[in-house]
Amino acid sequence: MNPTLNAEQITALQSRLAKNPGIVLEQLADSLACPLQTVIECLPNTLWQKMAGSQFVPLLDMMHAWHSSLTVISNSNDAILEFTGPLPYGEVSHGFYNWQGSTGLHGHLRFSQCSAIYWIERPFMNKPTACLIFCNLSGDPMFKIFVGRNEAGELRQDQLDALRQFAAQQSEAQ
Repeated sequence: MNPTLNAEQITALQSRLAKNPGIVLEQLADSLACPLQTVIECLPNTLWQKMAGSQFVPLLDMMHAWHSSLTVISNSNDAILEFTGPLPYGEVSHGFYNWQGSTGLHGHLRFSQCSAIYWIERPFMNKPTACLIFCNLSGDPMFKIFVGRNEAGELRQDQLDALRQFAAQQSEAQ
């Protein structure tokens, strides 16, 4: 936990999240002036698993190999940017994980700044959601990747199964 919140504040936050786990986590972190990682770790334990940031590249490589639609989200106080589609091929070079391509999703991710990856399954806007939140060394979000949905709007079971298995293996290894 981040020392910016005292024990009483942590207990209050845990209680609030137990009652409403679907709250926008980034807004809650901003309102408390604490890192997102602190808020995530106050969610009920059954809703999240923590993985080492060193799993950044293997995880993105695995998801690219699916060639199926996911949603990548990056949000700040001023914008929420979303991309939905297959993850592009990436490779490590010059200190970045570089998503290749000239159209669609592409860019450069400083993977060495990832301290933790959280696998989270929780309700959001009355629907089940599942995502990975990549946190930097300050405990703040780098970006999120949400499990895709099928034609009926349900979470893709193949992606859920693969990510649950990956997260479980990482938890066992820690």
